Amino acid sequence: MAAESRQAPFDGPWVKRAKGMDEWLQQHKVVASATTASLVSTFTGFPLDSLKSRLQSSRENFPLHRLASEVIREEGVGGLWRGFPLPLLTISIVRTVSFTIYTSTKRILNSEPDLTGGTASLINPATPSSSSSRAQTPWVDVHLGVFNRDTAADVATTSMIAGGASGAVVCIGSAPFELVKVRRQLEYQIYRESHPAAFPQAPAHVPPPNLSLSHHPSGTSASPSTHLPDVAKPIAGPSTVPRPPPFVPPTTLQAVRMIIDTAGPGGLYTGWRLHFLRDTLGTALYFAEYDVMRWFLGRKRVSYGPGKGKGRDEEQGDVPEWARSWLPKGLIPFMCGSVAGVTSWAVIYPVDAIKTKAQLRALSGLPRRTPLHQFLRMVRGPDKDNPKPLITGIARLYRGLGVSMARSMLTHGLLWTIVDLASGYIDTRPCERLAESWSA
Repeated sequence: MAAESRQAPFDGPWVKRAKGMDEWLQQHKVVASATTASLVSTFTGFPLDSLKSRLQSSRENFPLHRLASEVIREEGVGGLWRGFPLPLLTISIVRTVSFTIYTSTKRILNSEPDLTGGTASLINPATPSSSSSRAQTPWVDVHLGVFNRDTAADVATTSMIAGGASGAVVCIGSAPFELVKVRRQLEYQIYRESHPAAFPQAPAHVPPPNLSLSHHPSGTSASPSTHLPDVAKPIAGPSTVPRPPPFVPPTTLQAVRMIIDTAGPGGLYTGWRLHFLRDTLGTALYFAEYDVMRWFLGRKRVSYGPGKGKGRDEEQGDVPEWARSWLPKGLIPFMCGSVAGVTSWAVIYPVDAIKTKAQLRALSGLPRRTPLHQFLRMVRGPDKDNPKPLITGIARLYRGLGVSMARSMLTHGLLWTIVDLASGYIDTRPCERLAESWSA
């Protein structure tokens, strides 16, 4: 009797709340899926990103395993995640904003204007129609109707413009956090650079004195003790070089305060021009490569109607015959994300290397150099009369690329895989299903 009088699951208050939560997730699917993916991928790839920054700024070419062991020996395992909490928060926010701007820009470019005079509001097509569904107007209600053909060229053009816009806007807010991240990752190297007396470099080669008797006046001695060059003579008396303070890594807030105290609030944008170039170009290439690869591998493109602010989510169709034998459908997001991340990063890697070196010098209190001057020094070396071979210089410019490529493959592959999984999971209306199982 009690079972018959119990409220039906679909009429329960928890089910109604769950339906509202599912509708909210549908309307904010990009934010929810991108945030989840960013948290996981950032945590996984952060040690490799830290090692990459150290390799770029180091004067020596360490093998990756040796550098990792040195970091663990001197700083502990936590040194690989030094400064991690701030990037975990900021990178997640940056990627979420980046995805939002990217998808919104694609919608602005591809959607056609409503010539009938109607409004551009719409019901999210992924949400089943019901009385509780709400019309949603895009935050920028603009419809250009360009580059919306189902061709690789239009897909690439749309994604490159949208990605470039995303990178340019996000860079304004992410540059200070990127600088603080580099500051935390390179704290020990900054300490060495700012206290050169405590870490003397190997002395330059001094040619031995000519002890031939023909070079000495008659009756004089050619004893090395009296004719050594001045640089080789021992210095009398105790050393006057002051002992530097012990290395104590600052906290994130202390690092921010140190940057502001040294260079003012504008110091948080040290290296901003290089950061802007890197993010704008890199993000444009990255999204264009990813979307074009997904298009070739059978993803169905969005179809926008007149005045529509959104279309149906892009769905993976059948895998083409030429890829079915070696590429499972579930691995397509990981493969495309990995390849796009690696190739786009390889193109902009020299810009990132110059940016990191410039930021290291600024944070260490060393004289600043122009990007061109820094580029020439990294490629040809500091000695103009005896420049390094060009191949050696280019290898120096790409130092750390191997670990950076491994990081890009891991983080971007995970990013897109989790984005697809999270988006598909949201489409199943998980909150409503969970509430129904509890109410049953």
